[in-house]
Amino acid sequence: MMGKLMIDSVALWAKEYGIDSFRFDLMGHQPRAVMEDLQRKVNAVAGRNVQLIGEGWNFGEVADGARFVQASQLSLNGSGIGTFNDRLRDAVRGGSAGDSGEAMFSRQGWINGLVYDPNAHAGKQTAADLLKAADLVRAGLAGSIRSYPLHTFDDRTVRLEAIDYNGQPAGYASEPGEVVNYVENHDNQTLFDIDVFKLPLSTTSRERARVQVLGMAVDAFAQGVAYYHAGIDVLRSKSLDRNSFNSGDWFNRIDWTYRDNHFGTGLPPADDNGKDWPLMQPLLADATIKPAPADIA
Repeated sequence: MMGKLMIDSVALWAKEYGIDSFRFDLMGHQPRAVMEDLQRKVNAVAGRNVQLIGEGWNFGEVADGARFVQASQLSLNGSGIGTFNDRLRDAVRGGSAGDSGEAMFSRQGWINGLVYDPNAHAGKQTAADLLKAADLVRAGLAGSIRSYPLHTFDDRTVRLEAIDYNGQPAGYASEPGEVVNYVENHDNQTLFDIDVFKLPLSTTSRERARVQVLGMAVDAFAQGVAYYHAGIDVLRSKSLDRNSFNSGDWFNRIDWTYRDNHFGTGLPPADDNGKDWPLMQPLLADATIKPAPADIA
């Protein structure tokens, strides 16, 4: 019944309102068969190819095909439906979307200091850590195609599906259109804010802006669907808020005059951020982190 509701609704919106692309939250909780049926029917009523993308995360009560073949990253291979690429995201930013506490600092990424510019919390890092991250970045640039051969840091030439990403294949798609590349999204911290945790405190505001551009460039040059969060190009900050959907305009606003990125406007709401307030307070009070208008522009 839910599948029929989805299909009928999307078909109506595509036909009557001319919408040419749809994004599905928690798409991995839908059956692959439903999403493929939706794709066929919406294309038919619209008379054109309508792009479908969504969250293909494999978790919860349906994980690993427990109830049906999911519309998840690995299961959608060959469908033409796009899923968000956490492999490239995590290699570029460092760590993972669920990090909290010290892990937000210590798990640096390819653009913000892993090995080559360790911060005070970095701990032991090896050259292999950086080289593995670089391989994941290259895999993302190549579209995360399963069959693409990559010469890896340890002098092997292997298909991207043979490169490990947390127990899963780094390459999981059959074509670039099945991959949505991003380094920042409405969920979790913005790229500027995650770099506040990971870059050394000695990093200048101008250098922070250059790191931001590097992150956007990876997204721009990677094969696949390039996905940009509003404000990423003006160093958007939510003052370290990790889940701002209910934080109001104070944390979600964007200054399109390029005068202010609103970093340091206050501690983000306690519900999702309170446990990390002691770590956030000194950062939000550090005036050297906040970019100047020239950095934003």
